[in-house]
Amino acid sequence: MKRPTYLELGRRTQFGRPVKKPVGPVAPPPDPAGVADFDLGTWRVRPALGRMTKADRILALEPQTLLVLLILAERPPGGVNREQLELRVFGPGAEGQNHDKLRRCLSFLRRAFSEDGAVRIVNAPGDAFVLEVGAPDPGRGRRTPAADVLLDNPTGVENFLRRGKRRGLAIGVAGAAVIAISALLIVISNQGHVVLLGRVSGVSALATEPGAKTSPSFSPDGRQLVYSWRRPDGTQKLYLRAPTGGAPRPLTAGGGSDGFPAWSPRGDLIAFQRRTESSCAVLAIPPGGGEMRLLGDCDFGGGGPMAWLRDGSALIYAHRAAWTMPTQLVSVAIADSRMVGVTNPVVGMPGDTSPALAPTGRRLAFVRTRAPGAADLMLLELGGNLPERLTRDFLPTAGGAWEPAGLSLIFASPRAGRDALWRSRVNGTAPQPLLSRPEPLRAPALSNDGRALAYERWHLTSRLARLPLDAAAPAEAAWRDAGALERGAQLSPDRSQVVFVSNQGGREQLRLAPAAGGEARPLGSEAFDYLEAPRWSPDGRFVAFAASRDAALDVWVVEVASGAARRVTDDGRSRAPSFSHDGRWLYFGSSRTGLSQLWRRPWPGEGVPEQLTAAGGLAAIESRGGDSLYFVRPDRRGLWLRGREPGGDDTLVSAEFAPEDFRNWDVGAEAIWFVTRPAEGPPRLARYSLLDGRLYLGAALPGLMPDSGLTLAADGRSLIVAELASAQVDLEVATLE
Repeated sequence: MKRPTYLELGRRTQFGRPVKKPVGPVAPPPDPAGVADFDLGTWRVRPALGRMTKADRILALEPQTLLVLLILAERPPGGVNREQLELRVFGPGAEGQNHDKLRRCLSFLRRAFSEDGAVRIVNAPGDAFVLEVGAPDPGRGRRTPAADVLLDNPTGVENFLRRGKRRGLAIGVAGAAVIAISALLIVISNQGHVVLLGRVSGVSALATEPGAKTSPSFSPDGRQLVYSWRRPDGTQKLYLRAPTGGAPRPLTAGGGSDGFPAWSPRGDLIAFQRRTESSCAVLAIPPGGGEMRLLGDCDFGGGGPMAWLRDGSALIYAHRAAWTMPTQLVSVAIADSRMVGVTNPVVGMPGDTSPALAPTGRRLAFVRTRAPGAADLMLLELGGNLPERLTRDFLPTAGGAWEPAGLSLIFASPRAGRDALWRSRVNGTAPQPLLSRPEPLRAPALSNDGRALAYERWHLTSRLARLPLDAAAPAEAAWRDAGALERGAQLSPDRSQVVFVSNQGGREQLRLAPAAGGEARPLGSEAFDYLEAPRWSPDGRFVAFAASRDAALDVWVVEVASGAARRVTDDGRSRAPSFSHDGRWLYFGSSRTGLSQLWRRPWPGEGVPEQLTAAGGLAAIESRGGDSLYFVRPDRRGLWLRGREPGGDDTLVSAEFAPEDFRNWDVGAEAIWFVTRPAEGPPRLARYSLLDGRLYLGAALPGLMPDSGLTLAADGRSLIVAELASAQVDLEVATLE
């Protein structure tokens, strides 16, 4: 096809070059925050959030691309002149640079609209562009969406990995550069008395009063901490304290519960969230007290940890527009509360939370949760395209903080069975443990010089309770309340004994007790950092369990009669064991090949493990007939069914089961009992009937823990489940050097 000349496009030419027409005054660009959402063909444009959506498609728009689209969407007669468009979007500047910028914006929009052809950007006389909207082209197919945020552009990492033969050399050069730069930064920073990648040299208690002290945040000079304190009387307010100790000083008062404080970089404001029975608000208050300012809302389960921009002009936090939407990280301007979308999670996942901005102000780390309990740390270059995964094992994360050089983060996560503090470097190496205690550690916060690390230390106790299966039956007394953290109860095949995990006496151990109640005794003498998910062999002679030692999580089996234990996996990444009904196989989940899959190995003899699943598996229990496996996946909701032999298809049984509860389920003769987590409210007991294939919801479980465990009691009319009895949360400060 002949390319149109400038004359055909309405431009005059002189010696082969276009002659500019005079351009009069141009209107200012539209303010996305003031433009209401509107439909454009099959797309829904949401200017205030900086995105377009279509069904489950979510497309992030850079600010300049968004302005181009909004100006074209005004659709004036004859279209929008190129030069006027450039001036309105980019302002006066180098003509060639503006041409290139506009070309990139238009190319991005045209590529997005080309999916179904309902929207087109066409050239018009007068060197103009016209936005045409029509019916979708039925001959155009839907593009396969990306797994994270549904954009079409590959990330820089993906492009880097596509370089084929040059990959090894590039990686080597990049690695050497990173090492050299890191060494230089360490030298420079240490001269400035800043600690990088430090080790813990000491720990001291900071706040140990009764109640829950949570979400510490350092002042910019490191001389004060602000935190939230829920007292035993139920009130929850913010308090200030020196990291070296001393009496706390109240900061907030009034109604509602105040949490998640975040000290601004300039030290002039402390942002926090106030929840009442009907709403949640993001507020800011001076550290000396005084008038509070409303910045935004955190309704519909939004909120959580927050991060300031480095200049203190805006605050980033998790926002949700409705219960049906995922939490999205947004930036809210302090001056006028203008809200701009930062991340774009896919509809259907819980979403993005816990932002942490690097010291450079250009990198944002956050937690992306794909299903309850299936989360990873993500890294987003502000102004870039897709976020990249820092971790790839779908494990929960409870807060993170950047170290001063921006080369690593300290975050809280139950890895290798240890609910501890870990360090993750941005170069892709595996996270390494930094600090652990017998109790869970969460919500790390670092001073600006990297020398002081504050965090939450949780002291939990639970009780093993009987839960009637008949919702109309009266509640029963606790089956066992030992004033310790006990969980994971499982009834023996003959229904005479119960095995469970306990930290009574100061260390993790398995304990046995009569099912009718009575004194419990230790089972085995091995020392472990963490235990979970005990399961009986069908003959009642053995108990399989997962145990962590030296940051390696493996499957162990203990003989009940002798207490002798042996490890049956050695990859350091295995958990959730269970026996087949015929006693020939031991099933378990392992991430030895990357994503966690279901495996089995012969029992009781030795043998080579066999991989059963290909699309993911975390925990499995055989059907009562022994011909199939019910199982949970690590990366998405659902109770699944497959044959017990390798290969074959996976069938979704119920979409209401979350990976977080892979320890909270049991298979009975007529039903499968498990826990479901609605978007609003506490977890609930669920019964999937094997007789009619229907799901029935039962009692609420407000005290449920992720590793509570769940087993049918000997009477067949109740379940034994661990529920939280008390939670004391203290603050500690570790010194890094």
